[in-house]
Amino acid sequence: MMAPVFTIAMPTSLEKSSSGINWQSGSTTLITESLAGRVIEVDSSGSIVWQKTGLNAPKDAERLGNGNTLITESGMGRVIEVDNGGNILWQKTGLNDPIDAERLSNGNTLITEHIGKKVIEVDSAGNEVWNKTDLYAPKDAERLDNGNILIVEYTGGRIIEVDNSGNIVWMKTGLDGPVDVEILDTGMLITEYLGGRVFEGGVWEITGLDGPADAERLDNGNTLIVEYTGGRIIEVDNSGNIVWEKTGLLGPIDAERLNNEPPNAPTIDGPKNGKVGVEYKWTFISTDPEEDNITYYIDWADECGGAEWHGPYPSGEEVTIAHTYTYENTFTINTLAVDENGAESNWTYFEVTMPKNKPFNFNFNLLSWLFERFPNAFPILRHLLGL
Repeated sequence: MMAPVFTIAMPTSLEKSSSGINWQSGSTTLITESLAGRVIEVDSSGSIVWQKTGLNAPKDAERLGNGNTLITESGMGRVIEVDNGGNILWQKTGLNDPIDAERLSNGNTLITEHIGKKVIEVDSAGNEVWNKTDLYAPKDAERLDNGNILIVEYTGGRIIEVDNSGNIVWMKTGLDGPVDVEILDTGMLITEYLGGRVFEGGVWEITGLDGPADAERLDNGNTLIVEYTGGRIIEVDNSGNIVWEKTGLLGPIDAERLNNEPPNAPTIDGPKNGKVGVEYKWTFISTDPEEDNITYYIDWADECGGAEWHGPYPSGEEVTIAHTYTYENTFTINTLAVDENGAESNWTYFEVTMPKNKPFNFNFNLLSWLFERFPNAFPILRHLLGL
């Protein structure tokens, strides 16, 4: 028996929920504005933190593992890879209305050509190594874990899975203008442009959307939806409440939430024991996946030094911090690293012992015997003891 579908009829006038934003610290959203001719990256407040302008009908953008951005530029018939400064580092030209591009794990690029009616895979030199032709206005393509390709056909109203030989091994038909599909652990998240809805078959759907062009299920369980006609990006929770939105966009057609990864837990190196009142130095080092600058929070666990902030420092730089313990005890240095976007690492602990000085117990009976036996020996010791 099929589980009931959780359906949300969401009018476009729905207000933003008071439940707030459930963002990971420092996360941003990469948005492709086709009519504005740009790709922008915005923070949780909607402010632009990066952009690539002067594009000709961009249709898709993907942030790569190396920090570059892969952009599908339909009006120029090409797919380009740009660095943080917007410089083109790689491109594939001569394409017929490219709509979607995906960088594969093998380094190749999977490209969907809408008017060209095909999906191709090209290597780093731009050579075509695979294709599936004679498609019905393809809008999106994804490489599956089994090596097959999932293709969304807008005009055909279907999603097909093809093997390496191009044979259809599975299909879903009867869709109303499908434009995007995302594979989930529980099934598929499908966006229907003409149907005005995003749905997860047999589980969840949201209707009443204004020209939905793309949808992505986020790590927090919410869904990020692009409304092309509505000119906005919305994030909705499982009940359909809008918890975040970016409005006033010109032809938004694709969006991707970029999660900011926290720094690695710092490593600490330095003395594990010492003397009270003596200054010692410890080194701290952490790396950040996005190469963000790092600030260290250090709690020396004593009443004098307390907790301190040090930084910011470049990711991976070894930082030396001095501290003096003023009383005897075993202390646990607690530290974490925080990147410039506020993402915190796990804690690191380092134990330091400042032992009590052991008193020197004089054995005067033994000393008297030594002085009597060796009357001319130990002159310095005799002087110190006043004997």
